[in-house]
This record gives sequence, structure tokens and C-alpha cells, in this order.
Amino acid sequence: MGPRPSSGELWGLHLMPPRILVDCCLPNGMLVSLECLREAPLISIKQQLFTEARKYPPLPPAAGKYPCNYPFYYLLQEESCYIFVGVTQEAEREEFYDETRRLCDLRLFHPILKVIEPLGNREEKILNREIGFAIGMPICEFELLKDPEVQDFRRGILSVCREAMEEREGGGAHTQALYVYPPSVESNPQLPQHIYCKLDKGRLIVTIWVVVSPSNSKQKYTLKMAHDCLPEQLIAEAIRKKTRSMHLSAQQLRLCVQEYQGQYILKVCGCDEYLLEKYPLSQYKYIRSCITVGKLPHLMLVCKDSLYSQLPASGFVAPSYSRRTPQPSPCPGGGDPSTPRSLWAFNTLLRVRLLCATYVNVNIRDIDKIYVRTGIYHGGEPLCDNVNTQRVPCSNPRWNEWLTYDIYLTDLPRSARLCLSICSVKGRKGAKEEHCPLAWGNVNLFDYKDTLVSGKVALSLWPVPHGLEDLLNPIGVAGPNPNKETPCVELEFTCFNQTVVFPDEQQIEEHANWVISRELGYNYSLGLSNRLACDSTISQAEVEQLRALCSRDPLYELSEQEKDFLWRHRHYCVNIPESLPKLLLSVKWNSRDEVSQMYCLLRDWPLMQPEGALELLDCNFPDPMVREFALRCLVQGLTDDKISQYLLQLVQVLKYEMYLDNPLARFLIKKALTNQRIGHFFFWHLKSEMHNKTVSRRFGLLLEAFCRACGMYLKHLNRQVEAMDKLVNLTDTLKHEKKDETQKTQMKFLVEHMSRPDYMEALRGFVSPLNPVHQLGNLRLEECRIMSSAKRPLWLNWENPDIMSELLFTNNEVIFKNGDDLRQDMLTLQIIKTMENIWQNQGLDLRMLPYGCLSIGDCVGLIEVVKNSYTIMQIQCKGGLKGALQFNSNTLHHWIKEKNKGEAYDRAIDLFTRSCAGYCVATFILGIGDRHNSNIMVKENGQLFHIDFGHFLDHKKKKFGYKRERVPFVLTQDFLIVISKGVQECTKTKEFERFQEMCYKAYLAIRQHATLFINLFSLLLGCGMPELQSFDDIAYLRKTLALEKSQQEALEYFTKQMNDAHHGGWTTKMDWIFHTIRHMPNEH
Repeated sequence: MGPRPSSGELWGLHLMPPRILVDCCLPNGMLVSLECLREAPLISIKQQLFTEARKYPPLPPAAGKYPCNYPFYYLLQEESCYIFVGVTQEAEREEFYDETRRLCDLRLFHPILKVIEPLGNREEKILNREIGFAIGMPICEFELLKDPEVQDFRRGILSVCREAMEEREGGGAHTQALYVYPPSVESNPQLPQHIYCKLDKGRLIVTIWVVVSPSNSKQKYTLKMAHDCLPEQLIAEAIRKKTRSMHLSAQQLRLCVQEYQGQYILKVCGCDEYLLEKYPLSQYKYIRSCITVGKLPHLMLVCKDSLYSQLPASGFVAPSYSRRTPQPSPCPGGGDPSTPRSLWAFNTLLRVRLLCATYVNVNIRDIDKIYVRTGIYHGGEPLCDNVNTQRVPCSNPRWNEWLTYDIYLTDLPRSARLCLSICSVKGRKGAKEEHCPLAWGNVNLFDYKDTLVSGKVALSLWPVPHGLEDLLNPIGVAGPNPNKETPCVELEFTCFNQTVVFPDEQQIEEHANWVISRELGYNYSLGLSNRLACDSTISQAEVEQLRALCSRDPLYELSEQEKDFLWRHRHYCVNIPESLPKLLLSVKWNSRDEVSQMYCLLRDWPLMQPEGALELLDCNFPDPMVREFALRCLVQGLTDDKISQYLLQLVQVLKYEMYLDNPLARFLIKKALTNQRIGHFFFWHLKSEMHNKTVSRRFGLLLEAFCRACGMYLKHLNRQVEAMDKLVNLTDTLKHEKKDETQKTQMKFLVEHMSRPDYMEALRGFVSPLNPVHQLGNLRLEECRIMSSAKRPLWLNWENPDIMSELLFTNNEVIFKNGDDLRQDMLTLQIIKTMENIWQNQGLDLRMLPYGCLSIGDCVGLIEVVKNSYTIMQIQCKGGLKGALQFNSNTLHHWIKEKNKGEAYDRAIDLFTRSCAGYCVATFILGIGDRHNSNIMVKENGQLFHIDFGHFLDHKKKKFGYKRERVPFVLTQDFLIVISKGVQECTKTKEFERFQEMCYKAYLAIRQHATLFINLFSLLLGCGMPELQSFDDIAYLRKTLALEKSQQEALEYFTKQMNDAHHGGWTTKMDWIFHTIRHMPNEH
């Protein structure tokens, strides 16, 4: 059901030819062939068609009584009564209501258009088309699905959309403005001391600009204000300064301020960012970054009414399917749905019957036999022993075999699932048998209405993912593969006379009371005081042991003794909220006695810190009640800024939700619809994975709901999608059809196509997908180019159309990549940003540069170009042959000194030292590999940063089977000379000692937050990154952070790594020499 990969403007063609023959079918039965320009809009094609229809030979004389003498033309109505319809590349019939659309943008299967009279609700059809275009698939496919869960979700999620609409419109224009322009503020209102020290006694200099209409002349006022004053106080001071020349009395000035203060708001010069809320100035990210880097903030006074009048209307029209009465779903297995019975009424073992398999494609000469391996799982943990079917010949995979599992129905947890795979057996004489999974699938044992699955089920299976080491894939998606041509297994679950449902809360609580009463020997009633009384005998030593155990990192494997210890003191654990993940891992999920008690504990469990609660959303915790608790912690503790920071993970863990409708999905939809910045990235994170069939249904439904209620921003999103589609088609052509052409020929092709009307129109005047506060104006075609790497990325340059652009940046440069998976880069940059936040909060200003990077599709994405920056290789090549070949280690220092004269030199060295320290620590902890002089860059002001994070967690490049990089991180003589201000014996200088001290503090700061970083990686295990496949990959972080050691031992470990880095710097230099020789001709 997922979207098909784009094949270009016409089936089989990336780009249409400049002119193309289009067959047009008229309602009167006539077929007219037209030669059309590829970029012709439908309105002009329609006019051309009706003009051509009049030219046909006249009718026989008998027809002369009609007003028009042309054949059947009299049967046609006015042109405006008709629309075109065509068949798209998705094999869908699409009606084209928007007649400004160009022929090349219709994505037709074949150039055939039919003229029809439109039927049905025109507005709804237009909206559905726009939503389908944004998502990348026709939403009519959702209508065709007979799955009641899909239809119930589509109806149910609309209530969240309505709530969001009411919230953002409840306060009138102001709350609507907050949705469109949400304040970009730091979570912590307190200004860190090291940033505060850069102010003059806590006061901040701000420039306020006023644009005077109609001449657009600009006036500025420089003000000195307390850093924690509110925007309205700054506006008041600007009014006082502006009216100073009017010599008003104190009373007049007070009245003037009162009258005008509320009529204006502050806008960041150069972008669409406003200071709309009553936050301290220094809490706004723009202001704080200006203070940090020593820049003067530039703000502009904007008339509030002017801004409010430009706000787009955000009406929400309920779709027609919301008014349909839901059809009662038939009871699986034929039971009576009106009188459900509790699961706990059936004290029998779980049984599943394997009937047969179809579409199993194996080479019978290589494979002896096949069988089905099955297991019952909770998350990644088996609830009982796995059970295999008999082995059968590949040619006739039939079993008709009942499999019995060592678990009673009464002990099945809510999130239990059947996991299975078809496996092959290959035997060799005298050798061990080889077992290999051929296809896998999972089935939730309870549906979204808590009903136990029963009856026959046909399960279409999934192909085995790269890197799967086990025969089963328990954390993979549950449900059938929408591609029906894959291997399919037919199953049969036990049928009952009545619907069997999971017990309700009352039953669970009653059972928990009974279990504890049985253990204690007296009648017990759940309650906080009673629970604590159960654990009143715990000793102080046990409390300390409990706290130590709960403070271990998420990857620490609990022993059976430790699990028993935690469960024994489960009631005391309530006093340690952060103990919950460890306690949940100690629960025997195949025992209703323990699970029912855990549910009752969870009901009154104190809320955790949101960063700790993130762990409860990973694949180890599939239980809906646990995940709902985690969501409560996030709702209570996460600011919008933190939600934005962790949005990548929050979107990914939707894959671990059992059902379409869940608290996390509702929370994210609500946030996306009340904060347009969050909504922007929510859209792109979902859309970028719509090619993945395992999530395309779930993500497509979420995108549909979001697009229905995001208001006019849907049009902005579609402009972005249209521009990106154009670039995909262009780069596909360059990579495939023009790959053997010279650079000059390719550039000529690029300029020619980008100069065509459809490209010029699509690639200007839209919101930047990288950052929604930036508008991309006209494309500066003369400064665009094709980069030299194999995937032919495009270096694109847009004008900044903001009236005050010169105060931020006049142009916006972006690299468009088609062919590289940027998700790993996105994750690495997010982690670096999180590290920087931690360092800043602890008083360490290491000046990291996590530039913008966004995956927007299957190996398609955008990268922000950092201005005034050069690769180390480019800088070394400026130093002549000696510098290029690494013989002169002073080249980098000379370049920085040349770019920064006088006092600027000391600032540049300090900036280089701080950023170098930050990246040394970050690249070491994350195991970032493939570090060479083309992916380490330096800005003209001395700031160093790394790019291209294709390898991390120690998955470094190898040569002849050995890792090419032999040092823990890059710290060459070139860097040390800069740090020591040109001194050759670098390591003996006080500057180097200061650099080391920065590194030590930075390392220990990250080590204190090890749990957060492990969680951020763990939550992305399901996204399919080649170097992030299992918890074993993440275990590399435990090694680099030395989590099994004391703090002193960890510091000694890091010190040794640092010594190895600068003593082994010569090996890095050798790698760089070979890299330079290989790439010098291509370096730009």
C-alpha cells in the first residue's frame, strides 16, 4: 500500500521531451491528438483542445439545423463545465481540478487525458488530491482498505485534530500567530554564567529597526537593556527613544508608550521569527546565540495588526468518511461479540495450527527442507520456548500441524505476539546443519479492541532484513505485508463460542489483591500505605544496593538474582521513580500474578524525568499501559523545545506501538497541529519513510490526519514537495542518462532545465525544508553547480527575500543529495547538538556547529552549507605542494592568522581550541570514522567542525581487513600548532594544558548523561540504519564512556586515548596524504 518510487515525469522517463503528443478524449466520443509543450498548463491545453475540436469536417446536411456545423461539437457544453482526468503512475485515476498545473507535473502513466464533467464534492476532492500529493500516495487507497482498525483510526483521530484547531484558535489572532510563528526559546530561562559574563553588568545591546512605508526607508535605534527584560519592555524603550526628539512631557510619554506598546511586536531581521510571548529576551534562542558569539542582535518593529491580517485561515472541514456509521466488525472465528468472556476464564495452553505456505521461492537444489519456526514474545523476550513445525519438502509446504506452547492463556500479557519465520535447512555430510530464515512475520495475539485473535489468518510475510542474526524478528512490525506476492503462511488460532477479551482493570486489581493476600497470609487491599508496609523491613544496605542497581545504564544486563532482588522490593521502588525500567525488566511477563501487581504499582507510580521516561518507549517495553505512563511523563516534563530536540526518536518509536491509535500518536499529532515548527519536521520525518512498506500505512494515516488539519500550511508543504520532486527528477537524469558526460555538458544540461518555466516556478518562493523560518526566494542559477562526488549532489543558492536580509544572510546555500542515506548524519548532528546543550548548561562553551541536515525521502535529503568555511584539504592546498602533501604542518595556523588580524587572532585561536576540544570528545564517544582532511572544516573565524558522518559506533573503514584509522580521534600536529599559537613543541605549552582540561571536563559531562545518549540511540534501532542494527552496536557507547569504571578510572582511560591520538597523529597524516593525492583534482 506504500507509495511507489517516482519514475519521473512520465512512466519510464525522468524528464518529458520538450514537446509531446497528448491524446485527448472528449465527452462526445471524439479523440483529438495535440502536440503540447511539456510545461503547458492544463488551462492552455483545454483551450487548445476545444479550438482544435471546432476544426473537424462538417456534419451531413441534415445536421445543419444545429448551431455549430462541426461533428458532435454541439453536444459539448462550455469549457468551464469540464475537467481533465488521467491515469497516474500509481495506476490511479486522478481528476485534475487545478488547471494551473503543468503537464510535466501530472506524473501520468501515458500522455492520455479524458474530458469529463466533475461529480461529487469538489472541495473535498481537491483537498484529498493535495493531501495525496503531500503524502506521496492517493488517499483513496485508505478507503479501499477493509481493515476496521484503519477506518476507526481515521475517524477517531479527527477528534484530536478538532481539539488542536480549537486550541490554536481559542485565543483569536494571537494564538493563531503562536501556531504559525511559535517562539523559539531555550527550555531553561536562566542564562548560564559563562554566557552572562559576556554581558555588561547583565545588560544587552540590541538594535531595533523600523521600516517606514511606502518608501521602505529604514531607521535604527540602539538600546541597552537588561538581558532578562520582556519583549514588550524592549518595545516600550524603543518607543521612548523614537519619540525623544518630540520633547514630550513625562505624562505624554507615558500615554504614548501605553498607546503604542501593544500595537507592535518584534521580528528577527532576515527571517520569519517573532518574539511573541513574554519570555525573557535572553531565553529566546536567537538572542542567546548572539550573546554567545558576541554579535549584536537585530530586531525589527512590526505592526501587530499587519501580522495578524496576514495569518492564513485555518478552517477544518470534516471529511465525508467521518459521517459514516462504523460497521460492526465480525467476531474473529465466529464467536458472539455481544457477550465477551475474560481471557482468564480459559485455563488452557495456547495452541496455533500451521496449515500451509505459498509463494515460497527457494532453490530446491540448494535447500533440503523447510520448516516454520514460531515463538510467543513480549518485546524482544520469549515468553516460552520456541516451537518448530515438522520439516517438509520445499515443493509442497503443507503442515496441518497444531503447535502447543508452554504458556497458559491466562498468563498471556496484553502485548504478546506470535513471531514466526519460514526457515530453510541445508545439510552437508559430516557438517553442521545450516538454518536460514527465508521470510518472517508477526501477529499480535490481541487486536486493538483487546480481543484475542481466533480463527484462520493468512499472513503475508516480510523479506529478511540485512543484519538479522536470529531466525525470528520479534521487534519487527506486526501484521501482513501489503505486497501479496511474498511468501504467505496460513494459520489457525483456537476458536471460541464467545469473544475472548483481555481482563479489565477491576479484574486485574482484584487478582493482584488476591495474590498478595495469599503471600502475606491475610486479606490485603491495594493502596500506597499498604504497599509501603509490605517493604517496611528493607535495610539501609538494601536501599543502597537498590539505588546503585537502578542507576546502572540501560544496556546493563540484570542477572536473575538482581531481577529477583528488584521484584522482592518492588513496593519500595516506588520511592525511586527512575527504577521503573529496571523493575519492568524484572517482571515475569508470562505470569499474570506478577503482571497484575505491576499494573497496580504503575497506576500510582510517581512521574519520571522525561529523558529517563524515553527508555520506556523502546522495543523492550511494548505493553500499552507502560507506554501510556511514559507518555504522561513526557507530556508533563517536555517543553516544545525538548520535543523538537527528540522528535526524530519520538517519530521512530511509533513503529513499536502495537496499534494505530495510541497515546504517543495522539500526542504528536496534537503538538504538530499547535506548533507549526514541530509540525513541519513531523511531516518530513514521516514522509521520508513512506517508501518503507513496514510503516507506510501507519505513517500515511498520521500524515493524512496532520494534513487535514494543518490549515494553509499544507500548500507550503506541497510547494516544498514539488520543488524536491523536481530536483529528484533532475539528479536522476544526471546520474543515469548523463553520467558519462563531461562536467561542462552536465552543467549546460542543469542550467537549461532549471531555466525552464516549470523549474523556475517550482524552485522559487517556498519555505526551506531545512528550517521553516527561512524563505527561499529566487534561485541564483549562476551560482548553482553539480558537485564532483559520484551521486552528483547539487550545490544550490537562493536569495533571501526578507527585507532585512543583509542583517542575517543575503543568500541561502543548500546541498541537495540524491543517493545517500542522510539519516545517520541527522542522528549524529542531533547527538552533537544535545552534547552542546549539556556543555553549555555546565558552563562549557565548546562552540559546536551542528549544521542543518534533513532526510526527505529514500536516500534523498538536504544539507545546510556553512558560510565562509573550507575543508582542511582546501586550506592545505593553499599552502602549496608541501602543505597539500602534509609536509608543512604550519599551513592551517598561517591561514587562520592571515584571516584574523590583531585581536581577532586571539579570538580565532580560542574558538579553534574550544571547537576542536568539543569535536575530539564527540567523535571519540560516538566512534565516528572515516575522518580525513575533506570532512573536517574550519570557518574563517577559526571555528572547526566535522561533516559527513557515514560511519559511527566504531564501524570504521577497512583496508585489507584492517581498520584504516588507528587513532581514537583526530588530533594532528596541524591542530596542535594552532592550539599552541604556532609553537612547534605544542604539548609543553599552557594552551595545550588548557585544551586538555576542556576535553576532560567535556568527557565527564557527557558521561554523567550516558543514559540519555544510550536511550537516543536505542529508540532508533527500528529505523534500519546499517550501522545501528542491535543493542550490540550501542554497547560501543558503554565502552567509550567507561561505564563499568569509576569516574577517576574513566578519566584515566580517556587520558590514555587522548595521548594515543596526538602521539599517533602521524598515522592520520599518512592517511590524509593518500586521500589528498586521490582527490586533489576533484576538490572544490
